[in-house]
Amino acid sequence: MKSIRKKTGPDFWGWRFVGIGAVLNGFATGFFGRGSTLYFLPLSREMGLTRTQTSLIFGAATVESGIQSPITGYFIDRVGPRVMMILGSLFSGIGFLILPLSKGFIDFILIYVALISVGMNAGFHNGASAIVVRWFDKYRGRAFGYISSGIAVGGLVLTPILAVIINNYGWRSGALFSGVMILIVCIPISYLIKDSPFLVKQNVDGKRLDDSDSTASRQRIGSIDEKGYSFSSAISTVNYWILAGAIALRISAQAGVMIHLVPILVWKNFEEELGGITVAIISASAIFTRVLMGSLGDKVEKRIIVSLSMLVGMFAILIFLFAPATIWTVIIFSLLISITDGAAGLTWAMIGDFFGTKAFATLRGLINLIVSVGAFIVPVAMGRIYDVSNSYSIALISISLIYLVTSVLFIGTLPPKPSINSNNNY
Repeated sequence: MKSIRKKTGPDFWGWRFVGIGAVLNGFATGFFGRGSTLYFLPLSREMGLTRTQTSLIFGAATVESGIQSPITGYFIDRVGPRVMMILGSLFSGIGFLILPLSKGFIDFILIYVALISVGMNAGFHNGASAIVVRWFDKYRGRAFGYISSGIAVGGLVLTPILAVIINNYGWRSGALFSGVMILIVCIPISYLIKDSPFLVKQNVDGKRLDDSDSTASRQRIGSIDEKGYSFSSAISTVNYWILAGAIALRISAQAGVMIHLVPILVWKNFEEELGGITVAIISASAIFTRVLMGSLGDKVEKRIIVSLSMLVGMFAILIFLFAPATIWTVIIFSLLISITDGAAGLTWAMIGDFFGTKAFATLRGLINLIVSVGAFIVPVAMGRIYDVSNSYSIALISISLIYLVTSVLFIGTLPPKPSINSNNNY
């Protein structure tokens, strides 16, 4: 990090905002993403729900995310990520605070989807990604690696704390804790964000901004967003849809595994409390893998790294399914799946590499709409398979096949022609 800071300059603000984005990602994942599996069995027991019904709660959140993401992306591209981060923190924080008031399935799903999910999708991962593509070009892979490592830190630090609270005091106390922390931490730090380096007389990657460049930049603050494909041009390429399909399958498989992680562990005859520990192991390892893969992504073709990591995910699932049910199997599974998790930031960086920054948030939003279909179907299907067979075997074999197909799609994903480096507007 120090060597990069020397190249970008000690006063370059971009890395500060990467840090803020990492914190926001950590809160989103620790309390909402990976934290969601901790609510699964307590809700199922309290409300008398089947695995399919419980999966519908979290599946509905992914559908909402998909519908909302193109709209969120549109507003991020036009009003900037800062405003969306503040609003997202406010919505999700309030949602968690009133979640304990829910008395049944309908109450819970309405609050979880209409407030918490809306807030999370408006201002956390999408906003953080937009910050990276606005402030970085040459070091985009590393910046995505650092900012996405916050996801791992959230799972390492916040999810185990949430697990202790839920296991000892109930899911309502866990929700209250999440809401308070989001409101007192995420809103204040979101105010510090600057949407563009030109707003503070800086340049992308910390490059020197000459007086003439500075004047031109002030005249068109959004110039950083003018490089690359327009939205309509990008979606007219086959390359975009292959990349979108690969990302959708990756996230769908991950959603199925993480939402059902605690139930799967219980099915394998482990204690329910092991769920928080397993998330912590995955997250601790992912801190290293996300940063490492982010750095490698600036030197090696990202599609190769991501494709190989999907194969690792396939083997992780198969080992977890067929190996003896010991703590070492859980550890090996956690370490391997963290490699797959580590490639997440690179998949989003590929959108910026292929299509530029002009419509990045909108293009990402459309992909999230596609993601929502798979991320809804896969967890619900896994719950249904368990309800019918009282086993997760078929579900896990299916997940391993999804990882295999995803690996093939990523290795076959190539940049469109012309590339964004040959022309600035399409």
